[in-house]
Amino acid sequence: MDNLGVLFLSELVGTAMLVLLGCGVVANVALAKNKGYNGGFLMVNIGWGLAVFAGVIVAYASGAHINPAVTLGLVANGATEFGNAAFGTTVPVTIVSVLTFIGAQLIGAILGAIIVWLGYKQHFDAEPESATKLAVFSTGPAIRSYGWNLVTEIIGT
Repeated sequence: MDNLGVLFLSELVGTAMLVLLGCGVVANVALAKNKGYNGGFLMVNIGWGLAVFAGVIVAYASGAHINPAVTLGLVANGATEFGNAAFGTTVPVTIVSVLTFIGAQLIGAILGAIIVWLGYKQHFDAEPESATKLAVFSTGPAIRSYGWNLVTEIIGT
């Protein structure tokens, strides 16, 4: 378990990088008075793709889960260790290591979101639409219909 601290830090920084760059590009496109305002869906997709790439590169020592769903998916698939054998930073899969990874990811995501909020603070303050502010950190349907929105989520999943 000597490597658990290294893996924690790797996941934390990788997840923070993912959220910082991903939500940062959405803030740049969605919030008015930005150079990238109305940059479009393709700009957001490319930005998020690069955010995932950067997060994975930063979290390489830990195996780059950068998402609790990946960690839990690996556990469900029968993984016996987490980390990166090439770096010699592996730990056995236990409840402690799973909670450490998920804790690092949650803290990293919160830190990344705080940095985005700080970086775009004046733009958030100037934005009158609360839905636009929310869209920086979450997604929502273009047409709100709970039944059909549920169907599309089931299909996508």
